[in-house]
Amino acid sequence: MTKNAFRVLGFVLAGIAACPQAQDIKLDARQITALGIATASPESQPVSEVTGLAAEVMVPNNQLHVVSTPLPGLVESVLVAVNEPVKRGQVLARMQSSALAEAQRGYLQALTQMQLAQANLDRDRKLSAEGLIAESRLLSTRATHVEASALLAERRHALKLAGMADGAIDKLQTGAAITSSVTVASPVNAVVVEQMAQAGQRLEAYTPIYKLAQLDPLWLEIQVPLARAAGVREGAKVRVPSADAAGKIISVGKSVTPKARPSCSGRSSRPTPSAFGQVSTSRPPSRRPRAARRNGAFPVRPWRG
Repeated sequence: MTKNAFRVLGFVLAGIAACPQAQDIKLDARQITALGIATASPESQPVSEVTGLAAEVMVPNNQLHVVSTPLPGLVESVLVAVNEPVKRGQVLARMQSSALAEAQRGYLQALTQMQLAQANLDRDRKLSAEGLIAESRLLSTRATHVEASALLAERRHALKLAGMADGAIDKLQTGAAITSSVTVASPVNAVVVEQMAQAGQRLEAYTPIYKLAQLDPLWLEIQVPLARAAGVREGAKVRVPSADAAGKIISVGKSVTPKARPSCSGRSSRPTPSAFGQVSTSRPPSRRPRAARRNGAFPVRPWRG
């Protein structure tokens, strides 16, 4: 009888597998008893937590900023320290650079050439209108004016890259003195997370001085054991009890050692970048089988050896 029951069950399962849209199979009480099938109502499990996961606090890549020297020179003073908040435009360091004085002198020379080229162009336009000079001379004068204009724009851009504001550059045109003092300012509202230069140090151009970070929101790099990886999904809520911070998982790694990356915002004490801690994440409730959702019950068959 047992062998016949297994044959019937095997035939039923094979029929279901062969036909994706198979119809429900009706069994009478005798067949159900012979096959040893019982039914039970499914119970949904509430959302639980996966706790005790090790995590490292990280700053998102697009919230990190490196402040560098625009020109070679000597660091005269550094005005902020690590962990200090800074505002956009705030002066972080001052330098002395002979390269800045040379750039300003080059700008004034280009300005003089531009003024001369403009005067020559105005004169030749008037002479050409009166028919006193050839067209080729006017074209040559116009070309010289274009070159002088491009050179002036290039020298002005170099001064802006060196940290000079438009107002300071305009003052050069009105007779302001040439200076070798360079100010290095913060590009954003942020917090200083690393200082890479000291007062009295001589630096080359584009040498990093400070690293700044915007600390809201932050990322957590969570190490998830393989046995618990199934309970971690994108969109799941994450809590950092020690920092009173919360967020949600934005990505789950596909490597051998699964990693989850949530984005978190702190309400009271913000997590410190590069620090390690423990977090908890919500585990989604288990899903009911499709047949159970439709019929309200699922089959349970005892094992017969």
